Amino acid sequence: MRAFLLTTAFVAVLAACTPPSSQQTERPDTPPTPTTIACNDVTPNASRQITVTDEVATVAAASDLRGGSIAPGIYDLVSAMRVGGATGWSGTRAVALSVSEDRSGGVTFNWAGAAQGGETDRWTASFTEAPQPRMSYTCGRVGEVAADFAVHNATLQLRLQDGASGQLALEFQRRN
Repeated sequence: MRAFLLTTAFVAVLAACTPPSSQQTERPDTPPTPTTIACNDVTPNASRQITVTDEVATVAAASDLRGGSIAPGIYDLVSAMRVGGATGWSGTRAVALSVSEDRSGGVTFNWAGAAQGGETDRWTASFTEAPQPRMSYTCGRVGEVAADFAVHNATLQLRLQDGASGQLALEFQRRN
């Protein structure tokens, strides 16, 4: 009996010296703050909202977009069209696309787009032409997409895969 009492007393002393568990501590319920990644500092011209439309018969076929040399600079969206089963974009958008080239000839696209009164969506991608035109996202998005393009003077046409069976046909004009 004496051993039982000593064991009970020892357990009681240990329990009294043990700090309270973290589950008993009251903490205010605050949701985690979202992390915003600033991929680039490109800013779209909010006054140049472009209405995103559905495909019409005059859209150039992807095979008609034959590439070209994309001059570095900032380009503003002047036309946007959903083709096929494209799932993204509706309403209006202002978009700026900064094109840069590194010493080894690698091309980088820095994108910034916003709907009227909305937050700016930014991403960065490397662009390659061989063996076929593709964009590989490096910030703000993940993965790769097919990217047909054509350049004529200050106009850049991009046709990007959007969804399983659709594309976005985008036309940009280079800023002066």
